[in-house]
Amino acid sequence: MPILSVRNLSKRFGGLKAINDVSFEILHGEIVGLIGPNGAGKTTLFNLISGILTPDSGDVILEGTSLKSFSPVKRSLMGLGRTFQIVRPFSMSVLENVMVPILARDPNIARARAAAFEILSLLRLEQYADAHPDNLTLALRKRIEVARALATRPKLLMLDEVLAGLNPTEISENLPIIRQVRDQGITVLIIEHLMDALMAVSERVLAMDQGALIANGTPAEVTSNECVIKAYLGEEDPAC
Repeated sequence: MPILSVRNLSKRFGGLKAINDVSFEILHGEIVGLIGPNGAGKTTLFNLISGILTPDSGDVILEGTSLKSFSPVKRSLMGLGRTFQIVRPFSMSVLENVMVPILARDPNIARARAAAFEILSLLRLEQYADAHPDNLTLALRKRIEVARALATRPKLLMLDEVLAGLNPTEISENLPIIRQVRDQGITVLIIEHLMDALMAVSERVLAMDQGALIANGTPAEVTSNECVIKAYLGEEDPAC
């Protein structure tokens, strides 16, 4: 059974069809990349899967259960975690930021602190536990965003441009962490504009253009796909 099935998902904003009959599956333990030019509908798709937006039609199924009637909070409790493009940590220490979602499940402070520190250690953030996020680099704040998402105990973690704005050294430091998250038994779906980085970490890639899914395959298959190439060049192809 796939961990996630997206079936015929569609969403309109007025006359704009932002998501157009999108269907795909993600298997347990995969790292799947989601690419597409600006305005392709990638973040809108994330918002539909996580429940922030309601689709006009279609369904999202997590481990065999339809999420159609579930709120974002309920979806999170079922194992659907995500980050956001804009990093907005709470005005508290790094450790306390990670403790917040843990305390939503377990009000025991000592257990929450221990669990949060374990997550910080996984993401190599333990030395910043007492720091305030505002005093840290963008790369570290993005990693804190991942830590907060991991604190919700996701089965599927959706990462929205966690590498954007980072320099090459910071990117190379963060790519192994994504693999380590998967090695903890967490499936990963990641949006990223940095093509080289995404292809390096993903085992399978989905490509979108104008709200539609135009390719689904290995990194090599997708990067050589004519429809994907034309989408990134801004060219229309009736065959795509």
